[in-house]
Parts: sequence; C-alpha cells; structure tokens
Amino acid sequence: MTTDVKTKAAEALYPILDAFHLIGDKSLRSVRQIYTEGCLDRIVLDFDSVSLLVTADENDDSIDFKIANVADVGNVSGIDASCLEPWVAFIGKRFGWGWITMNQQGYCDGLLLSFGEIIFPQLVLNVMASSIEVGKITKDSWVSVQR
Repeated sequence: MTTDVKTKAAEALYPILDAFHLIGDKSLRSVRQIYTEGCLDRIVLDFDSVSLLVTADENDDSIDFKIANVADVGNVSGIDASCLEPWVAFIGKRFGWGWITMNQQGYCDGLLLSFGEIIFPQLVLNVMASSIEVGKITKDSWVSVQR
C-alpha cells in the first residue's frame, strides 16, 4: 500500500484539526478577547453549544486552540468583540474551514479561518511577541497569479 504526503499529513494532524470538525458548520454567536498586560493572549469564539478557545503560548510564541462547552467558558471575562472589526462581519455566519500555519522550525504560530464560504480564508490569527494578531483577508487583497 502506498502512502502519499496528503495521507501522512492528515493522519499526523487529525488530533489537532479535529477541533475544526467539532464546530463543523455551526454559526458564530459571539467573540470575546482577553488581554493580559496589554497583550491579546486569548480569544473565545462561541458557536451554539461549543466554543473555540485560541491561546497564545508565551513560552514559544505558538498558537494553541481547543474546543470547550460554552457553559464551561461562560465565566471567562474579556472584551465582547462581537460588534468590532473584523468579527462583526462574521457573527451569525456558519464556520467554513480552519487551517493551521506552521513555520520551518515546526512551530504552529497561526490559524486561518473562513465563515459562510470556504473559497479562501478570511481571517488570520497569528502569534507575535506573545500576543495574538488578528488580520482580515478580503477578495480585494487576495492576489491570484494565473499561468
């Protein structure tokens, strides 16, 4: 039996990427941002009965994420970012796809997320200097190089 790169990667990354499967096509209900000493170190994205918790690891500037029940993170304080850019555009939209970014040193330092459609990622969450940076990717900023 031949095992290709895609199969090897899928098998190795499934435990990590399973969080994206668990939020499936649920709609984004709210977003909370938690700051520590001026750094955005946690983001809680609430989807119906589950939440995607995104955390900056201050030890190695990597990103961590996991699924939790909304009831378990309901008492997490922070700023309600649901009405702020870029989140406001995605509230009420179904989760599309999630990707992880990994650098050449093996650190997972970012996530790409899409909502409503899965044509391309619309948000990038990247850890720099122990803080999560949030960026928006739009069709206008997407440069396609055709052959």
